[in-house]
Amino acid sequence: MKNEKNQEFKSSGVLTLLGLVGFSATIIASPWNQSVQDSETKAALQKAEVVGYQVVQIYREATKVSAAPKVASGGRSPASISPKVDGIEGIRSTGTMGTDPWGQPYHYRVLPNAEKNSNIRIVVWSSGPNSKVESKDLENEESKISGQPNFSGDDVGVVLSMSQN
Repeated sequence: MKNEKNQEFKSSGVLTLLGLVGFSATIIASPWNQSVQDSETKAALQKAEVVGYQVVQIYREATKVSAAPKVASGGRSPASISPKVDGIEGIRSTGTMGTDPWGQPYHYRVLPNAEKNSNIRIVVWSSGPNSKVESKDLENEESKISGQPNFSGDDVGVVLSMSQN
């Protein structure tokens, strides 16, 4: 008789068992969910760097066009030189290019050089999964960025510095 009483399931025992199973599942699933978010962030950073290199290449091509020899009036100029772009000044210093893992465009901003022959500095960032720019340095196109910008919230980005040659 005493043996049968010890073998009964009580509702509190079942609830405790279900609670332990749920808690264990939460602990196991948490690192997996974190690794998915980390892989998307890593992919976003890698692609931001590629976008930055593309923007640098566009600016390098623009400086080559501005450095091309001028043709005398009435003469012919090479077909590969576009007369519409007036060097690097004719290109926007901010814009969007490509898409991040969350389907939003990457933003880029060319930082002004203090010296004419110094490196090109470009900030490329993604507004992250929530599609909102949360970094105070990057909210306003007109605001100056000195030094390294702080990426806040879920924003991710890179700063590239390359020579103009």
